[in-house]
Amino acid sequence: MPNGKKTILVVDDVPDDIAILEEILKDSYNVKAVTDGEAALRVARGENPPDMMLLDIMMPGMDGFEVCRRLKQDSRGATIPVVFLTAKMAATDEKLGFELGAIDYVRKPIEPDIVLQRVRTHLERKDQALGISELKYRRLFETSRDGIMIVDALTGTVLDVNPALAQIMGTSLESFLGRRAEDFAFLRTIMSQQRGLTEEERRRYVRYRDLPLETFDGRNIYVEFVSSGYSINGRDVTQLNIREITDLVETERERDGLSSRLSHYLATSPTITYSMVPAGGKAEWRWISENVGDILGYSVEEALAPDWWFDNVLPADRSGVLGIIGELARRGVASREYRFLRKDRSEVWLHDEMRRLSGKGAKEEIVGTLTDISERKKAEEEVLLKSAALDATANAVVIADKEGKVVWANRAFSILTGYSIAEAIGRKPGDLLRSGAQDADFYRRLWNTIMLGQVWKGILVNRRKSGELYTEEMTITPVKDEAGRASSFVAVKNDVTEKERARERLEAALGEREELLREIHHRVNNNMQIIISLLNISSQDIGDEALRAKLETITRRMHWIAIIHEQFYRSEDMARIDFSVYLGQLVKRSSRDSQWAFADIALDCGGKEALLSLEQAIPAGLIVAELLSNALEHAYPGGGEVGGGEAGAVRITQRCSGQDEIEVEVADAGVGIPAGVDPESAGSLGMILIRLLADQLRGKVAFESGPGTKATLSFRLDPRPSGGKDPSR
Repeated sequence: MPNGKKTILVVDDVPDDIAILEEILKDSYNVKAVTDGEAALRVARGENPPDMMLLDIMMPGMDGFEVCRRLKQDSRGATIPVVFLTAKMAATDEKLGFELGAIDYVRKPIEPDIVLQRVRTHLERKDQALGISELKYRRLFETSRDGIMIVDALTGTVLDVNPALAQIMGTSLESFLGRRAEDFAFLRTIMSQQRGLTEEERRRYVRYRDLPLETFDGRNIYVEFVSSGYSINGRDVTQLNIREITDLVETERERDGLSSRLSHYLATSPTITYSMVPAGGKAEWRWISENVGDILGYSVEEALAPDWWFDNVLPADRSGVLGIIGELARRGVASREYRFLRKDRSEVWLHDEMRRLSGKGAKEEIVGTLTDISERKKAEEEVLLKSAALDATANAVVIADKEGKVVWANRAFSILTGYSIAEAIGRKPGDLLRSGAQDADFYRRLWNTIMLGQVWKGILVNRRKSGELYTEEMTITPVKDEAGRASSFVAVKNDVTEKERARERLEAALGEREELLREIHHRVNNNMQIIISLLNISSQDIGDEALRAKLETITRRMHWIAIIHEQFYRSEDMARIDFSVYLGQLVKRSSRDSQWAFADIALDCGGKEALLSLEQAIPAGLIVAELLSNALEHAYPGGGEVGGGEAGAVRITQRCSGQDEIEVEVADAGVGIPAGVDPESAGSLGMILIRLLADQLRGKVAFESGPGTKATLSFRLDPRPSGGKDPSR
């Protein structure tokens, strides 16, 4: 009221009692009076509720206890102090009054001083309590971490704002006060919704969550609004609690995204995830990931059926698989690998990894994964098969890492070296077997070769554990990584000690044979030289010129054969001689012969070797010698020039065609073959000899005449022995 006095509401059905109380209180207080409970409640709930109520207990209709009960149930009336007026009061009634919320009793007949004192005291206590309450409220209001705004429900004007709201919105307190809430964009929607609520709805909490808004300083945040309505001194207000939940929203979105990704992963993963709960001595499947359909062909519902798992484990593997339960109970983790039937009844190998989870107050749970390892099992079987094959092979096989240390070796390695596999693992073979027969440079070249990714193959002498030396043939193959670098090495060793000894014996025997052959050629050559010398001496005593000429021809032929044996004796290769060398010696010898001193013999071998065996060298040498002799004897009668040509000119040309064919041409510029004479059918000893020797070579001799004569010997070379030189190089 305008006079600033507090208001006392007197409720009594007796007018005289009301008059007495009005007289007592009127000087200090504003007094309102009603005569029944209904009227009292209307005044208490009105726009200007009283500061205190003096309430008579005994009233018709609604007594004072019921009025107090209803008043204290109302948020507006709960703060109004109630003092009961009574003429007679039992202890039980007094107790009930205090339980209903009354603060005191005034007994009738009324003592003015006592009434005044009681009213004054309780109003002072109310003011003191209200001050304390307001102080607590203010402290809570200002220190709250949530933003708080108080809005007049009727006008929408902002009455109060705490510092937290100003901080959340990035502005000052002054920017809110006195303005209408709807002037702020972030409150406009909420306040418009508030107008559509009933009074009862406004008084309840209304919650708005995950609302995005832009702050005054340009930040984008998420907030939670809690709206509630109530009255302060008869004024309806709306309180808005605003809490920033940006971090929470982002965390929840991240959690939801993670959950979505996890769900996608579980649905597309090559590994099935499941959960079981122990129950009644068994483990009941409670959950399984959807990819069970892709991997095993079963639906989730089928996989969660009782005994699904047990019924589809192959019978041969069941006993071993059941042991996983005991291991899980002891260790908390367990794993097994077993065969399982897909829905189409095909077999698959599964790796089952299980873990037992339990916590305080939480029910025990078993989580696990099922992974299809069929391909791995197939690869393991293949590796085992290959490993068994390598282990059973007669050759020693060693696998070393990129540092050259042994990581695997087969039994043949132990048999070859005398070292056990355990002794070899982790060590370099060279440290175990090196004999000193190969120097450091040998091993350096070997290592450089394999580190470049190239295969090394060779023979070396090593030492067994017993100290015995042995010879091994070894091939080292690098195994390259994705970058093409040597990451490991596979060495295959073969004991060739006996083979090397046999080779050495064979080489020794061949050496002895070569020496023997060389000696034979030397002796044949010496013997023929003796015979030639004897024939030369004997020819001097023969008076018959024809007979002496024949003897000289025989002597020349023997000398030609002697030249071949001399060449074999001096050759490094006892199997073949260079025919061009023989031809050179033949020309040289013929040019010195006094009988043919007039001759000019030229030789052209094209700068190539023609390697002939003894079996081909003698007949070929005799044929060429006969052809040369014929040319020198018959081409130039009397040693003069013929047809303007050079006197005694004879040319010998050797040609090699391809790899295995040779031609030797003897050509002159003489008188040519006489008319009517066929050299190939002539009956002279020389021509018969030429034909016989050509047949022996499986070759032929062809003749051409005019001008001069050209005779060509052609034949195929014998196949060269393995490892021999190319006969025509």
